[in-house]
Amino acid sequence: MVVKSEKTGGDKASISIDAVDLSSLVGREIVLFTEQFQGKPLSTKVIMVNNGILSVDRSGHSGMIDTLINNQKTIVQFTLKGQRISVDAKLKRTGGGKCCLELGEKLVPLSRRKFKRYDWACPVRCAVLPPSNVDAHRLARLRWIETDSVNFSSGGVLVCLPKQLTSKSYLLLNIDTNEIEFPTLVIGQVRYSYPIDSFRFKIGIEFIVNDVKEKHFAPAIIKKLPRAVFEYSASRRSELNRELAVHMQTNTIQEQ
Repeated sequence: MVVKSEKTGGDKASISIDAVDLSSLVGREIVLFTEQFQGKPLSTKVIMVNNGILSVDRSGHSGMIDTLINNQKTIVQFTLKGQRISVDAKLKRTGGGKCCLELGEKLVPLSRRKFKRYDWACPVRCAVLPPSNVDAHRLARLRWIETDSVNFSSGGVLVCLPKQLTSKSYLLLNIDTNEIEFPTLVIGQVRYSYPIDSFRFKIGIEFIVNDVKEKHFAPAIIKKLPRAVFEYSASRRSELNRELAVHMQTNTIQEQ
């Protein structure tokens, strides 16, 4: 079966769950990241698949799967057709004690990227935008978090944060790339999030370019956001992708 992808406008493509035959997961291992056991990945096996719902082995991970509480948000990761996939899910416990995972509509490949990312640690300041009612007063009171990038590309950045964010969250980002020209302020959307320990999460963020801002925000919201966040364009993103390749290659040669 051919897997159909939908462009997200960033460095990856999401896959519609309707385009994928998940029955191949039966009998295979998956990994869960839960709210209940933050920072601890839990492995188990899929025993049945039905309409985007996975029934999993309750005895998995030394019985910890059977202790999971109903109705909590979960991130599920598995390998599909050679790709590592992440998907948001809701954990459901049935009356008979079964443990099921209601998968979200979009599967996100963790490895296929349009814009190559480079291991590059640079200072990052970010602030999560309120989900609604964006106005100047609320923007002025945003809580900014200081961190460093894990890797960077013209299409997005990977950072470590002390909190988990949903895949629909938007952030304002100030990234000090120093050696290359990059906007002082950009807006990004979380594409995936997973825990690395009890207090830290790796957050993959896609930069939202000016060309697709209407797909993410209503006109009224766009007017309230700083104009600077939409100065980053698709054409500049492509130029930067080429510049990064040259920059990284030059640095590698100089270090040798």
